[in-house]
Amino acid sequence: QRHYALNMLFKFKMADCKPILTPLDRNMKLRPASRKACNPTWFRQIVESLIYFTITRLDLSYPVGLINQIMS
Repeated sequence: QRHYALNMLFKFKMADCKPILTPLDRNMKLRPASRKACNPTWFRQIVESLIYFTITRLDLSYPVGLINQIMS
């Protein structure tokens, strides 16, 4: 699991990001930003990788599912 997470961080150039204890506040309301803000293919690859990761990390299921719904 650690190896998969580290590979994801390097693959998506996020290895230098700072960790946080809570991935997402449950009261936060997310809405889609401009579609030009990011490459949709790249973003979907990140979300798909995270969906696989949530099999063993249930604390990430809610935020990943929420982001997946917004991008659909």
